[in-house]
Amino acid sequence: MPTVKDIASAIAARTHPEDTPEWDPVGLQLGDPDEEVDTVAVCHEVTEPVVSRLEESPVDLLVTYHPLLFTPTTRLLAGRSPGARSYRLIRSGVSLLVTHTDFDSCPGGMADSLAALFDLGDVAEFGGDPAAALPAIGRYGAFNGTLATVDAIVVDEFGPGGVRINGDREMIVGSLAVVPGSGSTLIEAAAEVAQALVTGDVGHHRAVAALDLGLAVVDPGHTATERPGIRALVAMVTEVVGGEVVDLTSIDPRTWD
Repeated sequence: MPTVKDIASAIAARTHPEDTPEWDPVGLQLGDPDEEVDTVAVCHEVTEPVVSRLEESPVDLLVTYHPLLFTPTTRLLAGRSPGARSYRLIRSGVSLLVTHTDFDSCPGGMADSLAALFDLGDVAEFGGDPAAALPAIGRYGAFNGTLATVDAIVVDEFGPGGVRINGDREMIVGSLAVVPGSGSTLIEAAAEVAQALVTGDVGHHRAVAALDLGLAVVDPGHTATERPGIRALVAMVTEVVGGEVVDLTSIDPRTWD
């Protein structure tokens, strides 16, 4: 029977967490590396419903995309907070493994999965900074359509709710850039390689900056842009484990209705 460390090492061999920035707490966050693992679950984010589900039916290891503990903490107390959810997982005997920006950038990971949704040609990376240990979480490639075509694909995949578009719907998009999650900091980089960008969490001033650069933006929301990659994460963990995993990714961490 594999241990927590065995599974963490097998996932790390695919995602290379050693290349992630210092602020990203990837890897094992809770648990005993030497504990044997019989059952594994995967979630998008460790939300209250996810923890409640695991209290009812515990697993040995939970693999999450969004980290639970992003900042240092000195207390794990009952209540409702990341620390409290950590306390509940520990009490239930659930170890927690995080794969975040390492999964964003790895082959077949979050960025590649979002790019595949648009069937981009000649896909290339952008947005990385090796000097700052920032992996390339953006992808761009050839696209045949208009901004309205991009919008239609987004709506077909994620539904119309919450989709925001910044730009002329009739404009021709010959090169499309995608950044899963929150990608507004890569607007300048995207404008150098594409006519349009699909990403989430774009604020007003960043949207204005995109227009000034001639870059259209389609924003379906943070969670939506990560959903294709989350399906790939479940597939990767299933392959690593060599058997079934408990899929908790349907417990969507959507912040806004």
